Amino acid sequence: MKEASDARIKELLQQALPPANAQPRRDLWPEMLRRLDQRAPASAVPWFDWALLALVAICVLAFPHSITVLLYYL
Repeated sequence: MKEASDARIKELLQQALPPANAQPRRDLWPEMLRRLDQRAPASAVPWFDWALLALVAICVLAFPHSITVLLYYL
């Protein structure tokens, strides 16, 4: 009885799920190059990087002993 049930489940799954296509429908490399070209230049630094740098500088000025902790985590 279990074998019949397993066979029925396998049949239903094969009907419900289409076969997987291992090959992409088109070449993805030109799309990847286009997306890389659209990215911001490397010289553009986001504002939150500057905010994090300012926060670290303030912490180091307020707590000079924290320099060793910072160096440990670098």
